[in-house]
Order: sequence, then structure tokens, then C-alpha cells
Amino acid sequence: MISPRIRAILFDAGDTLIAYRRPLRILLQDFFIQHNEILKRDNIAEALEGVNPRHDTLVHQIRTVADEHRMWLELARDLLDILLPRRRDLYPELARWFVDGYRHLKVFRDVGPTLRRLRARAYRMAVVSNWEPSLPLTLDKLSLGKYFDTVVVSAAEGVWKPDPGLFKIALDRLGIPAVDALSVGDHITRDVDAARTAGLNAVLLDRFDNHPEYSPRVKSLAELLKFLTGAYPASIANARNKGNT
Repeated sequence: MISPRIRAILFDAGDTLIAYRRPLRILLQDFFIQHNEILKRDNIAEALEGVNPRHDTLVHQIRTVADEHRMWLELARDLLDILLPRRRDLYPELARWFVDGYRHLKVFRDVGPTLRRLRARAYRMAVVSNWEPSLPLTLDKLSLGKYFDTVVVSAAEGVWKPDPGLFKIALDRLGIPAVDALSVGDHITRDVDAARTAGLNAVLLDRFDNHPEYSPRVKSLAELLKFLTGAYPASIANARNKGNT
């Protein structure tokens, strides 16, 4: 059962609070157009797939924003070596494009109003996310950082969901026991199952209705407010830690 005494809410970031405005291949195509280079989206997508293993390796080695900047420079070089080796002059600018990634992100419309209402109701709030070290800066740039008591980032901590340790770090910083906390995120394994392993309550945010049979779930953060008060059908009365879809 979901605890009726929730005092803290731990949010995932990507596809929960924020998301790319458009697919990355399209955003990158626009970057190259601005530099008088016309590239097919499929070719960009293939190049991104080619550098993804390198990203996955490097992101587990960085701990600071300075480390992250160096990572993006390496990845920009790798990407251009695949797509446009004759345009090595673009390495620094493409790296800056990645560093300024917040410019390519959108905040879901229900996020701001929901966070304001939760703050007004005195909930403690945190972000717990598999992200690069710059996430706190990104949230500040998107006018979201002010709502959170702490932002716990996998790359900075060296702990990655579904390891429940990332949730425990957040709870320690909040000074809240797990039973009084609720995890909200879009991924069943990373945001729901891992949180429950850490002792938290958890609810799936299913914005795109991918898991209609899952319980408990909400389809928007606006529904989360009803969930917390017991006014939503999938709330305390029906919530069972089923752990399946």
C-alpha cells in the first residue's frame, strides 16, 4: 500500500519533468544547416548510434561539470569524424552545442503548476536522475531548480539507477525515511522497482499510456495531486506493489 503520510517526493528528470523539444537527429540537422551543411537525418541517426557506446563509457567516468565538458568535446570530435571530417573547425562549436543542451529541452506543461502546488503543501522535493553532472544547472536554466531541496545525479555520485543507492542518497540529504517518500518517474525498472527496493513508495508516470494495466500509475503530474489526496482511482485505495504490467 502507498503510505498515507508522504512527506517527500522524488522525481525522475527525463520524460518526467523535461524532454527534448524534438528528436536529437533533427536538432543536430538544424545545427549543421546553420553552418551551411546539409545532412540527412538518417545519416545523423546512424552517427549518433555510432558514438553512443563511447558516450556510455565516458559518462560513467565523469564526476564534475568540467569533466562533462571534456566528454562533449571528445564526442563532438567522434561525431564529426563520422559525418563531416572535413569540418574539424566545428569541433569546439558542436561541443558547446552539447554543453548548452538545456536549450534543446522543454518542460512539460504540467510540471510548473504541479511543483508550485506541491511546494505550497509543504512537500519536500528532490530529483533523482541518471544524468550528467550539469543537471542542477540545467534545471536552474529551465526555472525548475528552485523547487527542489536536492538534485541527486548518477554521474556525480557514481551510482546509477536501477541501483537503489541513488534513492538512499536523496533520502539522506532530505532527512526523510523511505516510508515517507514517494518516487515518481516514467520507467518501471529504474523509477518504480528500484525505488521500492530502497523502501520508498512509487508511482509510474505513464504520459503516453504505454502501460494501461499497471498500478499504481498516473498519466500526468496533474493527476499526481489527486493521487496524493486519495481522489484518483489508482491512489491509496487501489495501489498495490504489483511490480508488473
